[in-house]
Amino acid sequence: MSELIDRWAPEVELALRENTSMCMAVFSDEKVLLFANRAMTNLFKGEPCQSFINPVFDKLLSLPNDKPLIFEGMMTIGDYISVNTSILAQVFRKANQLLVLGGVDSKQLLDQNASMHALNREIGDLQRQLIREKHALEQTLARLNEANTELKELDATKNKFFSIIAHDLKNPFNALLGLTDLMMNEFNNFNQDEVRNMAAAMHETSLQTYTLLENLLEWSRLQTGKLNPVIEHIMPDLIVNEVIDQTSAAAKLKNINLNGKLAGTDAVLADRSMLNTVLRNLVTNAIKFTANNGTITITTILKPAFLEFAVTDTGIGIEPEHLSNLFGLDCGLSKRGTANEKGTGLGLILCREFVELQHGNIWVESELGKGSSFIFTLPLAFPS
Repeated sequence: MSELIDRWAPEVELALRENTSMCMAVFSDEKVLLFANRAMTNLFKGEPCQSFINPVFDKLLSLPNDKPLIFEGMMTIGDYISVNTSILAQVFRKANQLLVLGGVDSKQLLDQNASMHALNREIGDLQRQLIREKHALEQTLARLNEANTELKELDATKNKFFSIIAHDLKNPFNALLGLTDLMMNEFNNFNQDEVRNMAAAMHETSLQTYTLLENLLEWSRLQTGKLNPVIEHIMPDLIVNEVIDQTSAAAKLKNINLNGKLAGTDAVLADRSMLNTVLRNLVTNAIKFTANNGTITITTILKPAFLEFAVTDTGIGIEPEHLSNLFGLDCGLSKRGTANEKGTGLGLILCREFVELQHGNIWVESELGKGSSFIFTLPLAFPS
C-alpha cells in the first residue's frame, strides 16, 4: 500500500490539495495553520483556528492524545453570523501537529437529497394550489363583474321603465283628458270641422299611446323572462306585406310612399310575432322622422346563411355621435318627429332584443339630412 502511495504521491498530493469535497488541514500545537486544501479553505471564515465552532479548537487541543485519533464526529466550521457547514470529521494528533480530515457523509448527502426532493414536491404542490386558487379567484371576479354589469342593466331598465310611466304614458292621457273635457264643456260651440280635428287628435294620441303600451308590455315580459321566441319557418314577404298594411294609414297622413323590394321568397328562422314587431317599429320610427312626401322602402338581400332586412327612409338622419348607442337603454335619445310626434326610444330597444333573441344582428347606417337605414339579419331556414 505504501509503495502504491509513494508511486502516486504527486497525483495524490495534487488531488488532496485541489479537492473540494474532502477537507484537509494541518495545524501546529501553537494554532498555526501549516496546510489546508481548497475544500477546507472554503469553510474558514477569518482566522482558521477561530473558525472551529463545535468543537472549538482549544477543545481539540485539550483532548487525550494517547492514541493518534483524538476526535471523530460532526464538526461545524465557519463563524457565528453566517450559514455554517457541518462535516463528518476525524482529528489526528502526532508530533505536535493536528491533522483534520473530513467531508460529507454519503448517507447525509442522500438524506439531504431526499429532504430537498420532498421540499421541492411540497413547493410544487403549493404552486399548483396557488394557481388553482388564483384561477378560482379570477372566475369569481369574472362572475362578480358579470353580476355588476347585470345590476347596472337592471338599474337602467328600472329607470327607463319609471321614466316612461311617469312621462310618456301620463302625458298622452293628460292630452286626452284635456280634449274630452273641452268637448264635453264646449261641444255646442264647435263646428263640425273642429270636432273632426279634435277627434283626429284624440285618435292619433290614443294610437300612439296604445303602441307605446304594447311595446312596454312586451318589453316588461322580456325583462321578466316570460317572453320566449317560437322559432319556425317564416316567409318574409308575408310579414313585410302585413307591416305595410298596418302602417300605411300613418304613412298616408304624411303622404309618404311606403313600399317593399324583396329578394326572392326564401324562408327565415324567426318568431312570427317578433319579426312583425321589429319591422313595424322600424317602419313607424321611419314615418316619424320622414317629412311629408318622403319615401320609406323595406328591402331584403339574400346572403349565404342569412337574410338581410333593411328599412330605409329619406328622413332627417341621425347625428353621428348617437349612432353607436342608439339601441341602448342609456341612449336617452327621444326626439320629436317631423310632425312633432313624440317617442320614447323604447321601440328600438325592443327591436334589438327581439332580433338578438332570433339569433340575428341589428345596426343602423345614417347620414344627417339624407336619411337612415335600419338593417337587421335573420338566419335562413335553408342556407345555401
